[in-house]
Amino acid sequence: MTYVEQRAGLLAECLEEINSLLIELTAVFRVKRQVLARADMEALLELLAREESVTGRLFDAETRREALVEEMSAATGGKAAKLASLIDILPRDAAEVLVGAGSQLRTTMDVLVREAGIVAEICRAATDHYDKLIRIITGAGLEPATYTPTGPAAPAARRNIIDQAI
Repeated sequence: MTYVEQRAGLLAECLEEINSLLIELTAVFRVKRQVLARADMEALLELLAREESVTGRLFDAETRREALVEEMSAATGGKAAKLASLIDILPRDAAEVLVGAGSQLRTTMDVLVREAGIVAEICRAATDHYDKLIRIITGAGLEPATYTPTGPAAPAARRNIIDQAI
């Protein structure tokens, strides 16, 4: 086994680890949707700790992946630090293993991005809802009510809750 083939094997293992971590992160996002819907802050804090742990391990694996690709690129005389650029210069068996691992990783990333998008949309919707609620309660962004000796002069629809209570 050549040095490049050995590095390709390590890279395939690293890609499989990244794939596993992305699957775990996807699971976190799926649970997070349910936790957000229940407004369970204790569970959300636990999920955030788990998410932080997974993303830390993911960062470490990605750093190893970058180093392995750079080593393989240097060993083969290549200048590109992308897996796709190395496939053509690797031995056929090593290239096939890496293409398979890369394809699986792409599929997993697509699923993760969809799940993360759903969580982001839920958070945006909740933020928009509470921003509107705050504006309604405080009358933020509305012209202040004008008072006359007989009471408020502005129409009721433009006043905040305090004005309506007077």
